Amino acid sequence: MKRYLYFCIVVLLTACTGRTIYSHYEPLPLSGWHADSAMRYDFVITDTLQAYDLVINLRHTERYPNQNFWVFAALYRDSLLLSKDTLDYYLADQRGRWLGNGFGDRRDMPMLYKRQYLFEHAGAYHLSLQHGMRDTLLVGVSDIGFTIEKSK
Repeated sequence: MKRYLYFCIVVLLTACTGRTIYSHYEPLPLSGWHADSAMRYDFVITDTLQAYDLVINLRHTERYPNQNFWVFAALYRDSLLLSKDTLDYYLADQRGRWLGNGFGDRRDMPMLYKRQYLFEHAGAYHLSLQHGMRDTLLVGVSDIGFTIEKSK
């Protein structure tokens, strides 16, 4: 039994580390995400020959009042701005049914930011995310995350 449990743990740990090289979520206050509050994700890139998929991850509840989600994303190498993007993602279909994963009133929505992105230099980078919704205080978002995966 112990040997089987050990095998399962090793398989799970190996499977989880396959393509993902960075993943971090920032929890947001229950009162809401203020428009002036930027989330920062610091990461290091060592392989510049590998293409990466950059994914923004949104966790929200039924309290989220909108069908879509606007976000301002700024990617930096050290203090050098590499790209600044305004992105619009749909979180619900035209009938109001939530997209993404989850059940009940909690949903996880992965949103592709950049596909097969090549970092030109090895080193320290960071991504800054701010919501771009009309509401100064955005309710219904519990966490905002960022993941970097090796492209297939």
